[in-house]
Amino acid sequence: MSGKEQLSLDEFVTAPKKKVAVDVPDACAPEADARLPEPPANKAEADISIRQEARKALRRVKRERVKGESFFVNVSLDRRTKRRLKLASFNAETSMQAIIEAAIVKYLDEIGA
Repeated sequence: MSGKEQLSLDEFVTAPKKKVAVDVPDACAPEADARLPEPPANKAEADISIRQEARKALRRVKRERVKGESFFVNVSLDRRTKRRLKLASFNAETSMQAIIEAAIVKYLDEIGA
């Protein structure tokens, strides 16, 4: 294609926009009428409400996923303490992490935290 040739928008094929499906609660239930929010006045308000609901759902999913995760703490140790910890983990045939976790739990139990 040379620099003089121009493409028009009609030459490009575009996909149609996806329609967003919204779950509607059963309108026959008597308590459903009291819980139903008023329908949005225009399309922009409908889009905003859908986005807000999607954000809330995403936050709930992230919260559920985080509940079972481990969290990491970095600790600065001097050489002597690190060597002692490494030797203790070798002698006890356990990991340094397990020893540190047990020590933290024991300390927190002792101070009542």
